[in-house]
Amino acid sequence: MLSPVVRGQSAKSSKGSARGSYAMLETSFQLPDVQSDPFDYEQTDIEATLRQPNGSTRQIPAFFDGNSLWRVRFTPTTPGKYSVTAIQLNGRQIVEVLQRLPQREWTVGGQPQPGFVRVDRLDANRFSFDNGTRYFPIGHNQAWQNGNAPDIPTLFGKMHAAGENWSRVWMNHWDGKNLDWPPGGNPPKLGEINLNAARKWDAIVEAAGRNGIYLQMTLQHHGQYSTGTNPNWDENPYNVKNGGWLQKPEEFFTDAWARALTKRKLRYILARWGYSPNILAFELFNEVQFTDAAHNKQWDIIAAWHQEMAAFLRQHDPYHHLITTSSVPDVAADSAVWQTLDYYQRHAYPSDVLTSLLGTEGTQNKLPGKPFFTGEFGPSNLQDTNGIYLHEGLWASLMSGLSGAAEYWDWDAIERHNLYPHFRAASNFIAASKLADQSNLQKITPLIETTQRAALRFGPGGGWKAASANEFTVESNGVPAGMDKYPSFFQGQFHHDLLPQPLTFRVNYTQPGAFIVTLSQIAKAGAHLTLSLDGKSTERDYPATDNDSTPKNGEATLQVEVPPGQHTISLANTGKDWVVIRHFTFTNYAPSLAANGLMDRGYAVVWLYNRNNIEAPPGKEQPAANGQLNLTNLIPGYYRATWWDTYSGTQLQTNTINVSKNSQRIFLPTPSVIRDVALALVKMR
Repeated sequence: MLSPVVRGQSAKSSKGSARGSYAMLETSFQLPDVQSDPFDYEQTDIEATLRQPNGSTRQIPAFFDGNSLWRVRFTPTTPGKYSVTAIQLNGRQIVEVLQRLPQREWTVGGQPQPGFVRVDRLDANRFSFDNGTRYFPIGHNQAWQNGNAPDIPTLFGKMHAAGENWSRVWMNHWDGKNLDWPPGGNPPKLGEINLNAARKWDAIVEAAGRNGIYLQMTLQHHGQYSTGTNPNWDENPYNVKNGGWLQKPEEFFTDAWARALTKRKLRYILARWGYSPNILAFELFNEVQFTDAAHNKQWDIIAAWHQEMAAFLRQHDPYHHLITTSSVPDVAADSAVWQTLDYYQRHAYPSDVLTSLLGTEGTQNKLPGKPFFTGEFGPSNLQDTNGIYLHEGLWASLMSGLSGAAEYWDWDAIERHNLYPHFRAASNFIAASKLADQSNLQKITPLIETTQRAALRFGPGGGWKAASANEFTVESNGVPAGMDKYPSFFQGQFHHDLLPQPLTFRVNYTQPGAFIVTLSQIAKAGAHLTLSLDGKSTERDYPATDNDSTPKNGEATLQVEVPPGQHTISLANTGKDWVVIRHFTFTNYAPSLAANGLMDRGYAVVWLYNRNNIEAPPGKEQPAANGQLNLTNLIPGYYRATWWDTYSGTQLQTNTINVSKNSQRIFLPTPSVIRDVALALVKMR
């Protein structure tokens, strides 16, 4: 029986047409006599002909939903009358279905939703909806459900309440969401879609729509085709050992049958969920750099596969959803992998989140035309019980100049420790400051004059990689340029090619202080560090152990006292293997308040933090600090300056500031800052 179902509100037809999208229309019908494979669109291509308000028609693919039931889903983008006028099987009308059933019609109207997310037409560093409203992603991952935790649709409700608008969900097997890989070791018939998994995705996509969450549907993950990193290859139904036909994981990218089955799955995904504006993007792979093909440096076949699947999606997706993969920098931004994709995303687990996210390489500036944001971030040990790391990362990413906030990985920690208020505070600031509406903002590190001094602390922002520079001049007001790319793995003899020269800092202490290196991990083969001040050395040996280890008390730091004046500090590792550097500390070196921000000549947002307290455990903070913020190159006129509490997401105070024609700068007294505050400065019209 043909039984139309209209989801969401429907209103009477209205005159005129606003850009956007309307509630999804669904119709279902029985086809008991189909003998061919219902999941193979090349054998069984069932479509509905839909007449649109302007009299034109379009073909909408149907999807099989068990027994003999087929469904068609469609999202209107203009108001008016819609009707199903035909059902076809492989291009041939199934007349008997129409003879038994009345024509189905809907009248669509009312206020449209904003529509599908696109790359903004005027600013390729931004996203916007069909109606022109900007979209700035802020949220966290919900890749899968663990144990007895609330399900993803329930958690989407909590995210909505916290002001989040983005998430990322994997199509993985262990919680029953993989369409062609059921959980529990029961191999499916190859090419068959797991309808139980599909119904889980129905609930997820519908919940995203109810809660204003725009999700990345992650279609493959690295473990499926890896024997080294988070390997699931031994369980993979495509593996010949499990009744499949692939001898090696890397064959997934080239084998004709594997590629054909992937396209079948993509076609089914488009037919079942392509209607949803709340699918921000189809993410072809999570961290494809960890597949065996990438390990074997077969980037040509990885790029070819991405290009082929992206082309297939674009051919068959009537709604033109965005397409991406992950992740920069392990998949280089100029790699052919990204060539046909719509935006870049980075994954980052740095020991120093401020250095990493504030210094995020401006990929979109080097390769214009695509947005870029951090799709995963978190502490490398995934321990953030009080949300300090999350808070730092969120606010640092807002000042990075990228296309969205950095998106936190550990959804269980957010739920377990109720870290949702951090998102509400940041979301309130984004909305009130109209950050998403700005274009061509420049990163700034403004000076703050304070009477108090503090330690300057930063860490390497890179991971396991070669050092592209080894000498840095350390100013008192911020992180040296290039430190965001310096590797946190400080190599010894085993990988001397990655770090052939010692690390050198050129410093100028205005008063006596100290330089401290803090380690977070030591390789089991051991290491030997030499810390030198103007040629005078201090050494520490880290003997070999059975496993990579966390430094014991007293071993985590290496320190040298530094008198006032200009000095050269160097650090070398002459031992066998690596140590991971958490951060470097220069005591009594910097103003107690630091600032990072974005601005053009009539707008600025700035995040200020107390260097002494930004990472202090709750209750262990030192006294508050205050000072004067110096902002330059502003258009003359009156500005509204609003200070924000970054924890409650509320305004602290608002002032009107006059920027004179002569100076084009202002000195703003800061509030008392225990941890951090934010400022929005907007020119008044």
